[in-house]
Amino acid sequence: MAIHKIDGVDNVNHFPKKFVTLTATAAISKGDVVMIDTGTTTNGAGMHVKKTDAADDQLQIGVAAEAASAAGDEIKIQVAGFNDDCTDSGSGITAGLLVGCDTAGKVETVSDQTATTKYFAVCVTTFTSGNADGAIMIVDHGFYG
Repeated sequence: MAIHKIDGVDNVNHFPKKFVTLTATAAISKGDVVMIDTGTTTNGAGMHVKKTDAADDQLQIGVAAEAASAAGDEIKIQVAGFNDDCTDSGSGITAGLLVGCDTAGKVETVSDQTATTKYFAVCVTTFTSGNADGAIMIVDHGFYG
């Protein structure tokens, strides 16, 4: 059982986070929003990821916690909890708004959630336009347990 420190005696706030190790189907940079790649099922359905290529796609699952240099690399993906490694798409995001992705692995505001556009996080620290100065809380969708 994992130990989660919550007392803050070292002046560090600890936030619960959830990670999974999946297989990249292309190069991915740390901090990119990733989605399930349904075109590859070598390791099983849902076990392959790529940088998002569709805005607010319902298959977006989290943020890359490390880089993958090529297809076939194993990569750690954060699928729940506090994340401040991602970058805004260029529009800025105000704290409290729902967060999705653009077509290049960046976060952006989700204006209307529909059957084909979904959010995967909530902005908890405001992003200025095009910067990595904000933070999100990734919603645990439960797909990976």
